[in-house]
Amino acid sequence: MSNNIEELIILIAWYNTTNEDTISTFTANKQTFIDYNPGVKVFDVINPFIDSPIIGPSIDLAFFRWYLENKSDIFSKRFVLVGWDCWCDCSVNSYFSRVWDCDFVVPSVKYPERDTWHWFYQIRNLPIDVRQYAVGISPFCGIMMSDKAMSLIADEILKPVYQALHSELRLGTIATMLNLDPIVNPVYSRSIGWREPQFGQKYRGFHHPRKTLSS
Repeated sequence: MSNNIEELIILIAWYNTTNEDTISTFTANKQTFIDYNPGVKVFDVINPFIDSPIIGPSIDLAFFRWYLENKSDIFSKRFVLVGWDCWCDCSVNSYFSRVWDCDFVVPSVKYPERDTWHWFYQIRNLPIDVRQYAVGISPFCGIMMSDKAMSLIADEILKPVYQALHSELRLGTIATMLNLDPIVNPVYSRSIGWREPQFGQKYRGFHHPRKTLSS
């Protein structure tokens, strides 16, 4: 067992596929994180829940299962979670510089009292005493968490009572319930979204989504 404590570890969600274009895109995306963050460890996190008929979108569960399986051997102050379809053209330190010491940093936060968001229909699936904490984070990419946050959330999020929820609602809600209020990275909207950002590549940062290299 190693006692070295990393400042940062990058975790990239991935899944088993034989699609050559997808594999090539993932490999190229991952390489950008290696190139712009020399000396930082980068790990692939395979999602074992992806084909489950019971569990909903589960990228969060894959990350926290990985954490529990490896926490006795890998020590880091911070973890950055990204999807396979994300790439970067700056360092993690630069991208998160304004929120570097926060426990839980996300691209954006959705509140049922304020926002119209598709996944809020699942609030009824939360335990009654948890519904008051319902919060969404979107998209599930470009998230930074302290080891404290990873540890606290990992002990709760894998419980069966949360399985049917969407990952973005599940993580935001459980974090809020544990007094780990999500903090928005103020530069996220220039480069992360569900579609190609309006700014293109004008600003350096994390870019999402890129699912193919052919476009």
